[in-house]
Amino acid sequence: MFLYVMFVTHKSVLGFAFTLRQKSTDNDMEDKNITFEDLPKAMSWMMDKLNKLDSKIDGLNNIPQVRPADQWMNLKELCEYLPSHPAEQTVYGWTSCHQIPFHKRGKRIMFLKSEIDTWLHDGKRKSQKELAEEAAQFINAKRNRPF
Repeated sequence: MFLYVMFVTHKSVLGFAFTLRQKSTDNDMEDKNITFEDLPKAMSWMMDKLNKLDSKIDGLNNIPQVRPADQWMNLKELCEYLPSHPAEQTVYGWTSCHQIPFHKRGKRIMFLKSEIDTWLHDGKRKSQKELAEEAAQFINAKRNRPF
């Protein structure tokens, strides 16, 4: 339903004509004139419709996001995905030394994107400050232990 408001001027008199277009059952649009006395009822109907629409939109926003299935990558896709874009031979070297997580079926080497992301995040090197704090904690733990 749509509410149209038209301003009508006739000999310096400002009048309001409200037209409510309502969809009927046979998919035709019919016009119904609303008088000034019917305006509160029409506004209340329109507010109810807006509240229902708002609740439907909120319901759509609250749908839990389904995590997509883990993505498999072949060697070329992995080389393109990694930030350093290593050569294929480099990645073969990493797999032979088991430095990178991989899966192998026959001759094919495949990589899971989630495992690669974890591997990339775990490869963070500690700063000098972090190393010093870790060493101090280790020394204090050894000193406080009874023999």
